[in-house]
Amino acid sequence: MNPVNSYSRKISKKEADKGFIFILKSKLSYFPKSSFTLSDGDITEVREIKSYPCTCRGPDRPHDHYYISWDNLEVGNIIEIRKNDSGDYMITQL
Repeated sequence: MNPVNSYSRKISKKEADKGFIFILKSKLSYFPKSSFTLSDGDITEVREIKSYPCTCRGPDRPHDHYYISWDNLEVGNIIEIRKNDSGDYMITQL
């Protein structure tokens, strides 16, 4: 199995409006369990994966949604987050 070397997704209206990047549960292992440095080349900030409880699948199927807070996201843009050699993470909007 190949190791995951980046995380990418298309930014939704909700993500752009509320300033966060949704992280799929299946991709959580790509990110550290503690805080980490995330940079877009201009801004470098310490971030962490956060979660909130949700019942969007119905009250009988509660679960958590995972996200990283990040401003200046645009609807429809594809973001890519890559880990560099120093262990920090870089974000690019394509």
